[in-house]
Amino acid sequence: MSKIWYSVQVWSGLEEDIKQKVEKLLEEKAKEKVEKIFVPPPKEIEIVFSPEKQVTQRFYSGYFLIYGELDEALKEEIKKIKGVIDIIGGDKLYIFRSEEVERLISQLVVEEIKPKPRYQFMQGDRVRITEGPFANFIGIVDEVKPEKGKVKVLVSIFGRETPVEIEFAYLQKI
Repeated sequence: MSKIWYSVQVWSGLEEDIKQKVEKLLEEKAKEKVEKIFVPPPKEIEIVFSPEKQVTQRFYSGYFLIYGELDEALKEEIKKIKGVIDIIGGDKLYIFRSEEVERLISQLVVEEIKPKPRYQFMQGDRVRITEGPFANFIGIVDEVKPEKGKVKVLVSIFGRETPVEIEFAYLQKI
């Protein structure tokens, strides 16, 4: 039997925890049978209303990949781990080609380097600045700059509208 890629379907959000449990199981029983385990990295950061709540979302939530030789007994042991739903691969219907998986991994690792913030600020929204020299100022969103992770906010300073550039994390929608 040669080494191939398997996809392990797990409960969403527990990919890293279950990966560690699988690694521990493999160390005890079959360390030489598995070469790599790959969990897709977080894709984007969602900042919702306040800096205290930052949520990362997985690129392929609920899955991770294993490269190795898994016999039926080892598959059953992995399936017994709480949170593992199924293991796909090994039979002709679900075979993963190595070059496709390697290309996917290289693309996902590039995504990991520069996560993209997802925002919910739009031009005209009223916002409160939560930190920095303009903390507790209320303003109106003039321009959203997602590539920089910043928003240009018009705040009233001494009765004049003044543009201020603020990071998403330091804004709260009113």
